[in-house]
Amino acid sequence: MRSRGLVVAIAVVLAVLAAVGVIVYTSNVKQTAIDEGTVPVIVASQDIPASTELDPLIAQGVFTTANVPSSVVVSGAVTTTDELSGKTATAPIYANEAIPLARVTSTNVLGISPGNIGLGLQVDGAAAVNGSIAQGDNVAIWATFPRGTLVTRSSLKALLTPSQITQLAGGSSSNNVITVPATFTINLIPTVKVLSAQNPPVDTTTGRSSSGSSTFILDMAPEDAQLTVFATGTATLYMGLLPPDNKDGYAMPGTAGVPIAKVVGVSK
Repeated sequence: MRSRGLVVAIAVVLAVLAAVGVIVYTSNVKQTAIDEGTVPVIVASQDIPASTELDPLIAQGVFTTANVPSSVVVSGAVTTTDELSGKTATAPIYANEAIPLARVTSTNVLGISPGNIGLGLQVDGAAAVNGSIAQGDNVAIWATFPRGTLVTRSSLKALLTPSQITQLAGGSSSNNVITVPATFTINLIPTVKVLSAQNPPVDTTTGRSSSGSSTFILDMAPEDAQLTVFATGTATLYMGLLPPDNKDGYAMPGTAGVPIAKVVGVSK
């Protein structure tokens, strides 16, 4: 009797173990089927507005990995946080959705120098070297101010010396608004790097750019950008393409048929 009861007990234990084995096996089969039908992608735990830098959110652990059915995963979905490093959201990113790479872009993709700003500038035809300026070139900018231009004393401080400004103002040191007595040209920006250039289409017959405007983004110091914006509204701008081995430009005085020092009557 005792041996018979032991056999029954062993049989029960084996049956339980077999049942557990079946359950574990079935669960593993189901999980394998699920895993084989999904793709791991990166999702955000919160909504992220456009223009948000993503590095701080990566550090905060906002992004995690989720398995998404391969049949519905978006094309180009981000699969590691490394793909988000150094990026900025160009469109809203919503919580728990796969993130397309198209919704993010590299921060400072133009390569603006530290402390500088990217300034957009549009120049026409020959004044833009007939469409020959390309990204990465260094250029000089000249500004021609016509006679009778009304300028403020503060706007001339970066262009002329205090004595020259006083002479332009008719000897008065208090006049804030000055009338330029003669048309003159000045080397406004001796050198600046071109971050982006969009030139008119090239004529396939001549191989030259057709007539039209060129649009640039320039890597400018804030004070140079301010001068350029001022000159854009009051003067005619001309750009000159510097040779590859010249990153500093050419120092030269302003002219009005004669050096600017003679126009204003004071050299310093």
